Amino acid sequence: MKAIIQSTLNQAKSTDIQMPTFSPISLEIETKYAPLLRYDLLKLNGTITTTSPQIMGYGGTGAVTRVVSLRSNSLLHQKVLVLNPWGTFQEKIISNIPPLVIPIPDNVALKEATALVGGADLALTLFKIIKQKDKQVLIYGADSVTGLVLMQLLTRHTDINFIPHVRAISKTYLNERMDEYNIKIAPNIRTNSRLIIDLAGPAINEKLFKHFAHGDEIITVAQKNTPGMQFISRPALPKDYQFLMNEIQEKRLFIPINRTFSYQDFQSAIIFQQNNPSRGRNLISFID
Repeated sequence: MKAIIQSTLNQAKSTDIQMPTFSPISLEIETKYAPLLRYDLLKLNGTITTTSPQIMGYGGTGAVTRVVSLRSNSLLHQKVLVLNPWGTFQEKIISNIPPLVIPIPDNVALKEATALVGGADLALTLFKIIKQKDKQVLIYGADSVTGLVLMQLLTRHTDINFIPHVRAISKTYLNERMDEYNIKIAPNIRTNSRLIIDLAGPAINEKLFKHFAHGDEIITVAQKNTPGMQFISRPALPKDYQFLMNEIQEKRLFIPINRTFSYQDFQSAIIFQQNNPSRGRNLISFID
C-alpha cells in the first residue's frame, strides 16, 4: 500500500510499504482524508525534531474494513475519526489503541471530522481555559481554523467579550467567515483585565511584548519557552472530539476547509500551505 514517508529533512514522498501486523485488538481503517497541519510542516523542515524515516500525519478519517476478535464488530463499515501516533498519511491505518478510534455521526461529513484535528481540538482546549477567567479576550490569528472555532464556541456558549486581530490581508476573509458562522462579539466590554491568545507566533511578538508590559496575561499555542507567555499544548480526549462532532451535527459549529489534495500530489499541498495565508484546513485525500 502507499504511504507518505518523511525520509530526511524537507524530503517526503509517496512510497510503497508493507501492511502492519494485525493483533487481537487491531482495527483496519481504509483512509479517506487526513489533515495537513502546521505540525507536519514543522517536522518536515526540522523545527520539531523527529526520527526518519517515518509515516507522516497524526489524524485521519475513513471506514473500518476489518475487525478482529477483541474489538467490537459494530464498528465494521462505520466511518471513524482515528488518531494514530505512528502516522495516518497512508492508504490503510491499523489502529491498536481502542480509545483513539471515534465513530463519526451520520450528519457529520468526513471532511468536517478530519478538520477537527489540530485546530478545533486546540480551540476547545483554549475555550475551557478562557471560561475559567473573568477577562476580555484578544485573539491574534483569529482567521486560523483554531481562531474561527474558538470564536464560535465563545459565541454559542458564553457571553465573554472577545476581539479578533488579523493581518490586513485577512480582514475580508475574517469578516466573511464571521458573518457566515454567525460569530457575535458580546457588548459587555472590559478593558482593565485582558487575556491575550496568540495563535500567530513570533511575527506578532512586538505586540505581545507590549501586552506583557501592560500586565496582560498571554497564552500562546505557537511559541515555547518565550518569557511572559504561557505555552499550551494538551492532547484532546475522545470525548472532546465527540463534543465537537455533536456541535457540528446540531449546526452550532462550522469547520473551515480550504483545499483538498491527492496524496499523489503531496508536494503541491506542502508548497500551497507554506505560501498562502490560512483560509481553512487543507486536507490530503486517499480516495482514488
